[in-house]
Amino acid sequence: MRRLAALALILLLASCTNPIVQADVTRFNDMPVAQTHSFTIVPDAGQVASLEFQGYATQIATALTAQGWRPIPPGGTAETSVALHWGVGPPDTVSWQSPSSVYSGFGWGGGPRYYGGGLYDPFPYWESRSITYYPKWLAVQITDARSGIRKVLFEGRAVAEGTRREIAPVMPYLVQALFTGFPGANGATVRVNVPIRE
Repeated sequence: MRRLAALALILLLASCTNPIVQADVTRFNDMPVAQTHSFTIVPDAGQVASLEFQGYATQIATALTAQGWRPIPPGGTAETSVALHWGVGPPDTVSWQSPSSVYSGFGWGGGPRYYGGGLYDPFPYWESRSITYYPKWLAVQITDARSGIRKVLFEGRAVAEGTRREIAPVMPYLVQALFTGFPGANGATVRVNVPIRE
């Protein structure tokens, strides 16, 4: 059943005139919906010198600013601190069998045989096909940074699958999905469709 569903999804996406990135977004929050804060994005020890981190941090800062939040440069005094992590999960390969219209093999005459066998053919040639999906994820945590508080205000995670392993091309869509409807219902997982930019 999963193989058939995967094949149907491939055909559906191929027929779409407006391609999308589909992300599953899970969020937990403990802050009023209308409340905004100043924020600073703080790297972990391993992210300090990372240009990749800087690029993703800029995207998240832009998304938070669009929500009415106020960015504070590193070293300044902000009400909240923002941490981010990202990665690519283990690949998931889906395989299925489909009838092939062309078969190169040996027929009863001893030579190669080609035929246009379809689903109606009593002896179709079944071809093995497979596609590998790579789950890419982005996780963001917002913490109250005021003196003596250190309370987690928001945790969010966006996950999207695609046939490419690289995460950088899909990061803008993960960020947009994560901050669509921000901060979101506490503990809810929603599916967000983000149109692919040309």
